[in-house]
Amino acid sequence: MSLFVGDRVLVPIDFSQDSFKALDETLNFIKDPNKITVIHVLLPLESVDPGVIWSTLNNETREHNVKNSFYERYPKSLVNDLKLVIKIGNPSLEIVDYAQKNNIDLIVIASHGRTGLNRFLLGSVTEKVVRLAQCPVLVWRDYQSV
Repeated sequence: MSLFVGDRVLVPIDFSQDSFKALDETLNFIKDPNKITVIHVLLPLESVDPGVIWSTLNNETREHNVKNSFYERYPKSLVNDLKLVIKIGNPSLEIVDYAQKNNIDLIVIASHGRTGLNRFLLGSVTEKVVRLAQCPVLVWRDYQSV
């Protein structure tokens, strides 16, 4: 009997080393990239952002840049069946909403291990996902980087 039964695993990434390690470990464990969806959530653009003011940055450009950066690290030839989803909004809410709408069986999310004032000021996407998700959440924490 396996602790994690299911064919739909969601791995949120924020392009940190911890999130990439969580994805690498998930790929090593699951073996079948068809079962894994990677999600990256972009914060909404503000009307006062320089790129918006000068019309040099929009959501399409940002999504294109995310895809390029992701496929530099994980070439399509290696992870051809890995699904990459890019959303715009509040990271924790977008992750939980995507998981619920797509019947995700497990979320594997990295924890950066912030404590004290940093955690209070920055909030914790991982903590909110754990509290709000309707499915099991596995929190990956690399104790070597703490």
